[in-house]
Amino acid sequence: AVVSTQSTGHQFVQSNLWTLVKDTVTQITGHEGWYPYDISCNLNRAWDHTRIHKDCFGKDEYTFLIFLTPDYQPGDLGGTVFYQHEDVSEIVTLVQNRFGRVALFHCEIKHAARPPHSSLSLARYTFVVKVARSKLSAVQREMLTVVAHTQDTEESEAEQWIADESERLGNDPDKLEALFISLIETADQMRHSDLENSLLNAGK
Repeated sequence: AVVSTQSTGHQFVQSNLWTLVKDTVTQITGHEGWYPYDISCNLNRAWDHTRIHKDCFGKDEYTFLIFLTPDYQPGDLGGTVFYQHEDVSEIVTLVQNRFGRVALFHCEIKHAARPPHSSLSLARYTFVVKVARSKLSAVQREMLTVVAHTQDTEESEAEQWIADESERLGNDPDKLEALFISLIETADQMRHSDLENSLLNAGK
């Protein structure tokens, strides 16, 4: 399976790497104000099945991708393939996997990771940052992912709740982010409590 680890935007913006990502996206797009909402380190092995997908729908967002596997050769595969918006039978371009190489692309461009060649035991590592046009939009996007997955809520209901909370807080991104952090901390406490209860019950 594809393995991914994630951090939150409010953690990542404190890093030096975010300065590099933000400056790169600003320079290429000509727009300022970008803010991260999805940060992950991904691992793919030769037997993994990847899918053609978009990173967003109907939004002006970008994905910043860095290849992190050293010693890759073009024949080893492990790159990222980009397709026509609707026609997935036509490959527009392929970015080869080369250590330290960066790919920056609009979130609505269809793409797919290529697993490493079947003869390789070497994994494909990438570091990915998805950015929104403003901090408010980024926090809302990140909240949607957490609320929809942890509260067993339909995405449309989660979107409406986030919109209502944003309005209640005057669309202040810092206040909304503080609410988001409190939600994460509460969810972590609940998971920790559930784990403790499970261990206690197992010991009976």
